[in-house]
Amino acid sequence: MAEITLKNSEEVKVLKVNIGAESYNVPLSGSLTIREARAMREGTEDGFGFFGKYIPMDVLETLTMDEFTALNLAWKEASSEKTDVSMGES
Repeated sequence: MAEITLKNSEEVKVLKVNIGAESYNVPLSGSLTIREARAMREGTEDGFGFFGKYIPMDVLETLTMDEFTALNLAWKEASSEKTDVSMGES
């Protein structure tokens, strides 16, 4: 008989984001819940909303667009290294 056990690990894989003197942990795509992943894929949540859950919005809004683009790329690259889950294009 085949068997699988889920929710066995509490480990959340994250990207550590340093902004100024502070550090924030953003979960990688493989650690997102199905609900979070679907919201991103379906476009009901954009990158600002997603990152705003883990980085205070008043800090996030101080980034330049170049810095925000670099954050997005770093998250996508780190996510692709840690999992086979693809979030698609955003």
